[in-house]
Amino acid sequence: MNRLVVRLLVAFLLVIGVTVVSVIGTLIFVVLLVARGIPQASQTQIEQLLSQSLETINFNPTAEENYILLALIFGSVIVAVMLAVAACLMMGGFFSWDFRQPAARLSGSTAAVWIGNLDTTRLQEPMNLVRGFAEVTYRNGVKVILEGPCQFQVTSGSSMKVTHGRATVKVPPEIDGFHLDSPAGRITDLGTEFGVAVGSGSEGPVILTEVFDGEIEIPAELTPRKRLLSGEALAIVRATGGTKLISTLGDYQVDLADSARKLPVSAVTAPSGNLALGKPVSSPGHYAKQHGNTFPAASLTDGRLNDGGSPGDWSFWLAPNGESGEFTLDLLEVHEIGRVDLQNTRNRTHGDRGFREIQVFLSADGMEFREIFNAELARIPELPVPGVDFPFESFPVAPVRARFVKVVGLSHYRLPDRPLDNPNHGGGLNEIRIFAP
Repeated sequence: MNRLVVRLLVAFLLVIGVTVVSVIGTLIFVVLLVARGIPQASQTQIEQLLSQSLETINFNPTAEENYILLALIFGSVIVAVMLAVAACLMMGGFFSWDFRQPAARLSGSTAAVWIGNLDTTRLQEPMNLVRGFAEVTYRNGVKVILEGPCQFQVTSGSSMKVTHGRATVKVPPEIDGFHLDSPAGRITDLGTEFGVAVGSGSEGPVILTEVFDGEIEIPAELTPRKRLLSGEALAIVRATGGTKLISTLGDYQVDLADSARKLPVSAVTAPSGNLALGKPVSSPGHYAKQHGNTFPAASLTDGRLNDGGSPGDWSFWLAPNGESGEFTLDLLEVHEIGRVDLQNTRNRTHGDRGFREIQVFLSADGMEFREIFNAELARIPELPVPGVDFPFESFPVAPVRARFVKVVGLSHYRLPDRPLDNPNHGGGLNEIRIFAP
């Protein structure tokens, strides 16, 4: 049964019960008055009071009738007070959080993995979406698509707090004033659809935001607020000196065109038995710029795919500018290896990076490496829609025991229409998986 209906029924029964008790109490009071009487002085005072009050309607009650009238008046006051108390309790229930329908609900999810608070019916508490996608729908029709890893909380019927990760907000035209609160300040909807990627850099919070339709207000540098219109994108950087708005991260324009604007229909489940998952990876270098635009090798075994993430927490590795790069995976102990799977990168919407020709080496001690195969990885020409994985390429090998896996880039992809002296190109990879035979 609907929880609101239950509360109404309980409040109604409470009112009826209080009324019955009050009437019974009144009758008992009348009986006691008639049976036992009251002091003579009180009788005289009561008779004078009631006689003066009732002279105007030509009603001249007897002394016994005066007692009954007084009891009825007394009982009516009790009933009125109790009804008022019951009404207050009932109305208080309507307007408290626990007695209402939730401000928002989880309306869908795809391959979602949660940690911490696992009760997805209580979104007013902090939520931690580790992987996958979730859709939150508000009672007023606002929809928010969240992509893991994402930490968020529904704070009211018209606001959400996102402390980390990606979110896309779609607000119906008739709704005005939805707020998304981030570590760098409040973003206010003005009838729109917009995306955010909440992350951090060495200097503090970094929030990427792009308006897909309509307009929003964001924290600004010289004025309290700034409006962004459809097609505009900026990064909000909250540093020690205050808020900065920038249009580029490192060598690239701020761009959230790869955001999930609707809940993906399905997602591929990761295979079990991946020996590389969560294992340490080292590299001589990686692409690293200000404002969280850094891509270390540790992301190669984090289980996150498809060039995802947010500033300071990207899911893929990029070699330094102009280099094909290399990295070494440590399985922490010797395993028998029978297959290597690799998922290439294209550097999100930019499409200017990724391994091409590679060599793969194995070692049991980290000192002596033996090449087991070389290959040419395919380019990822187009950015798939969110929820559709980049392809993995599998390379079976003759069973061999090893602890260390080294991948060396011999060449890499770049944009063919860029000048040769443009430095924005290099090797990179999304994920490496290792399996036993």
